[in-house]
Amino acid sequence: MKGYPLLIALGSFGLGVGLSWFCRFNIFPLLIVLFIMVFLYLKWQIFLIFALIITGIVYAELRTPSNIFLGEVEGVFEVRGSLAESNGDRFYLSRYLKDGIYRIKGELSEIPQDKRSYLWSRGFYKMLKVETFHLIKLLSDPLLNRLKELYPEDVAYFLYGAISGDKRGIPSDLKNVVYHSGIGHLLAVSGLHISILVGFLCLFLNIVGISPRFILILSIILLLPYLYYIGFQPSALRAYFIFFLFSLGKLLGLRVSLLNLLGGCGLILAIWNPFVVWDAGFQLSFSAFLLIVIALEFDLPYHLVYLFPQLGTLPILAIRFGYLPLASFLSNFISIPIFSIALPLSALSLFPFIGEFLAPMVTFIIELIFFISMLSLKLLPSINL
Repeated sequence: MKGYPLLIALGSFGLGVGLSWFCRFNIFPLLIVLFIMVFLYLKWQIFLIFALIITGIVYAELRTPSNIFLGEVEGVFEVRGSLAESNGDRFYLSRYLKDGIYRIKGELSEIPQDKRSYLWSRGFYKMLKVETFHLIKLLSDPLLNRLKELYPEDVAYFLYGAISGDKRGIPSDLKNVVYHSGIGHLLAVSGLHISILVGFLCLFLNIVGISPRFILILSIILLLPYLYYIGFQPSALRAYFIFFLFSLGKLLGLRVSLLNLLGGCGLILAIWNPFVVWDAGFQLSFSAFLLIVIALEFDLPYHLVYLFPQLGTLPILAIRFGYLPLASFLSNFISIPIFSIALPLSALSLFPFIGEFLAPMVTFIIELIFFISMLSLKLLPSINL
């Protein structure tokens, strides 16, 4: 386990958690194999890897929701689409409702198997089959309202999805183009978004005249309200913890390995909630960053650094979503750089007076991304499996 112990530990622990997804294990035979390995004097590294796999299986089994009360419930819920909260409990609703406060009566049941990877990774373990509901008050997001004031509807909902991770308002035909052209990651708050936001914060704080050490500390603190606003999404947490651990290493004067940082933050997330390992967004975000770091570690040419994460995420997209977005190799080449300009400008446009000046520029960039996506998809159609 020399070199990158945290990354190997995450891989072993995550493999155990992943195995628990496919079937329920009898741990006893695995423990027997573990003891045999000790008596055979196998290398301690192999023994430790196997032990971590077993730990991942056991931990996932212990955290798996059980004994869910299957009965009728009635109460007041804060609803966001098909997700609801009441008195600290979270529920997945059997029907989609407009965002608001509702009095709901229904019956509790288990989350369907095909939705568990997403919902369990976000702390939703119970399904509420809605029987009757009464709207008390509609809820609206001031951020979305401001974006709709400034931008055409499709641009506003795209920007809202990019900032908040909430993609519900994006028209289905546009959403289909975005994902099948390979730029769907722009709508998943992850490393790209966090790095753009951190860069924007560091630039602003540097202009104000704050010292570099305090810039790192303030950036760590100022990102927390944003993470809370987007609901602590796994891909965003992965990016935040990497930035946090990297900054901590710099502040303490330690030598920092990005691969070990990736492994360390992955372990933190897997221990906090082992089901993030099942989440497709976390898998895509993690694998893309891993391949970027590997390419940089081996000092590969820029074009390979660009190609590596896209090639690496293709198997996940094929397995989890059933398609291969070949157009991503074209669309991302232009979309990522100009999106990196549009995102901070759209954040600035939220302020009065500035927004009316910046909105036409941001609209042009986002509509250019739409055009590039459609053109790339025409030239290289995605393969449906």
